[in-house]
Amino acid sequence: MRIPPIWTRLLLTSVVWLGIPHGWPAVSAATLQNQEAPEIQSEETTPAFTIRAQRNEVLVRVVVRDANGNAVGGLTKDDFRLSDNGKPQSVTLFKVETYKGALAGQPLSAAPSAAKPTQPAEAEPSPPLPQRYVAFYFDDLVVTGEDMVRVRAAADKYIDSAMQAGDRAGVFTSSAIGDLDFTDDRAKLHEALANLRPRPRNTAPKYDCPPLTPYEAYLIDELNDKTMLEIATWEYICCACSCDPTHCPDPQQQAQFAARVKWENDRVQSRQSLKVLTDLVRRMGSLPGQRSILWLSQGFLTFGTLSEVGELVERVLREHVVINALDSRGLSVDIPGSDVSEGTPLPAAATSLSVEEASYRETGRQLDRDVMAGVAHDTGGVFVHNTNDFDGGLRRGGALPEFTYLLAFSPQNLKYDGKFHKLKVELVNSKGLSVQARNGYFAPNQELRPEERAKSEIEDAVFAREEYVEFPVEVHTQFFKLSDTKAQLGITARIDARALRFHKEGDRNRVSLKTVFVAFDRDGNLVDGTQKELHLMLRDATLARLLRAGLFMRGQLKVNSGNYALRVVVYEVDSARMTALSRTVEIPY
Repeated sequence: MRIPPIWTRLLLTSVVWLGIPHGWPAVSAATLQNQEAPEIQSEETTPAFTIRAQRNEVLVRVVVRDANGNAVGGLTKDDFRLSDNGKPQSVTLFKVETYKGALAGQPLSAAPSAAKPTQPAEAEPSPPLPQRYVAFYFDDLVVTGEDMVRVRAAADKYIDSAMQAGDRAGVFTSSAIGDLDFTDDRAKLHEALANLRPRPRNTAPKYDCPPLTPYEAYLIDELNDKTMLEIATWEYICCACSCDPTHCPDPQQQAQFAARVKWENDRVQSRQSLKVLTDLVRRMGSLPGQRSILWLSQGFLTFGTLSEVGELVERVLREHVVINALDSRGLSVDIPGSDVSEGTPLPAAATSLSVEEASYRETGRQLDRDVMAGVAHDTGGVFVHNTNDFDGGLRRGGALPEFTYLLAFSPQNLKYDGKFHKLKVELVNSKGLSVQARNGYFAPNQELRPEERAKSEIEDAVFAREEYVEFPVEVHTQFFKLSDTKAQLGITARIDARALRFHKEGDRNRVSLKTVFVAFDRDGNLVDGTQKELHLMLRDATLARLLRAGLFMRGQLKVNSGNYALRVVVYEVDSARMTALSRTVEIPY
């Protein structure tokens, strides 16, 4: 699942209307434009939002379990100790997440503002948005045909037996082929599952001889492992020359080249799997309530992609998503020669290498699983492996802990060197309890520039559901029907200008604002959005009038009849302060 296309096309429009209310006789918007146009500086550009997880804040999700494996609730910030590279840290943020995904004591959204009686106004709040979203993420780039059939069948059963009324589920793939966005239509979900197929990325099939695993290719190409190269050479002789070395020119060189192609292909494949999964997490950040991903894969090597894994975990924690993983290989039984994709039986002349070959394969399988185990552990999920009970595995993966704790801290004197920091979370009094939490994070490679920080923080706020109020903003909406099914939704954000931080420059008072209006449908899909920038340079007299009247920002969205969650974000650029509000709007048919 890619980022919703509409988000990348948000129209950034310049604002020259200063929000002076109609009926204020002292000055009109047109008059102010004509008389004081030099005070207004506006630019028209296209925003390019990018995923950035670089913050001077580290999030840690913690699950505390008793001796029976049950999640433990009722803990407070003072019950935890947290250290970064052995140095104690102060917890600056502490939140409790309940089973349904809502933050304890935190509303998912505020009630809609009351519209003026003389205006066509939004209706009373419609039924609440879905509170449970489950994403099936099939890593079809690496899952084999046999494994795909088994996990696909288990997902079918899960949808029929575990999904409740009001739940939403979606089907997503690492190849981005056959995706189905979140829906409560079970027929569509079953159809999407039935169409899933393995789609390995193989840019050079002629180099499948010898049929190396990614780990074997890594040993040859990166570590120059002589034993593995000898095994691959014999496998090449057998698959290319019928095990007759006398008719096989340069078999070692051919094996080395095949390993290089295989390893490069696997690295690209692994990065794509991680990127698409990270995009899916970001997409789910716009959804309310409980959000979980069932990652169905056999895993892959993460050598050279540890920073991407760290970015994924950071994004998962920030979006309040949980990733549960299921090893599609099931119960691992190593029978030499049982899987032709993992090598060719060695000839009699090389039987002494069989033990080493079996050991390499088992090590490779364990390393493949490490990425799934690590991500599930760090995000508060579970990793199901070494079982052929895929039905039970999905039920385990789909059941989130009843209580989880979200801690945050800001590392002091953080160096932007990209190095790994070891984290440790403990209970002040364990009482036989166990703690599940991420074991570390990577420091960013560089500090965000102010403009990058603004883009990233606005993006995070748009796709969040919590409200942030650092200065007062009132939101009012009204709609105009364009046809029986289509409408134009108008949004007005009134900003209390007295709470803004104007900067004095000569005889002018400067402030810059970015405002985003976005609408999400009943399934949590982004429908339409617009972003506006306002740059003001006001004389003292004009500022005084503005402080009395307030500052108005307006936006218009095109929607169909239906129920929508409206998100309004106002960002004060110089101070990096922000207010983000949620409203519910119903457009009647």
